[in-house]
Amino acid sequence: MSQKTSLPPTTDHPTAPHGNGRRSRREFLRSAALGAIAVATVPLLRGHMAHAATTGGRSMLIVYFSHSGNTRRLAACIQRLTGGDMAQITPLTPYPQDYDAVVELARQEQRRNVRPPIAAMQPDPAAYDTLFLGYPNWWGTFPMPVATFLENYPVGNKTLVPFCTHEGSRLGKSEQDLRRLCPQARLLKGFEVRGSRVDGTEPSVKAWLSELGLI
Repeated sequence: MSQKTSLPPTTDHPTAPHGNGRRSRREFLRSAALGAIAVATVPLLRGHMAHAATTGGRSMLIVYFSHSGNTRRLAACIQRLTGGDMAQITPLTPYPQDYDAVVELARQEQRRNVRPPIAAMQPDPAAYDTLFLGYPNWWGTFPMPVATFLENYPVGNKTLVPFCTHEGSRLGKSEQDLRRLCPQARLLKGFEVRGSRVDGTEPSVKAWLSELGLI
């Protein structure tokens, strides 16, 4: 998020001369030179601040998997507050929309420890220092496409920040599973919210991010 740079205020009217004419001329030339420096400095400062904001924004990537749209909305909330980039985990074979069908498929995938193929991700997570990782809680942990992502794009020693939507099971054992799959990562405290309450959760998300020192 960019910040505006304020320069010290300058007068916009002539200053009454002091002393003789030679000194007044020196004062006039000095003021003109300082004014020129200030004018030249403004675009440099603005460019520096814009570069810093861009660099800061690109240090955070919000990666998410969403089936019903709840986790996508939570990811968008985090993006608004952090200024980070976003990337979606997209299975090559979409999950069925029928509730019973997707529940059964998710159960089978977890029992068999399946790694469903996912689409190539842009932007590249390797370019970021901090990864937010969002998912719905399926059968007590993250869906298997998230495991595919973690194996295709190793986290290494990056900062990993989980967030989760659910209907009563909170983060489940997903944090433990993340520690197992990403043993070198710096895993921060996760955020969880019921999917039906996502749209009103921005104050809680802001408090969580502030507590972690990420905004």
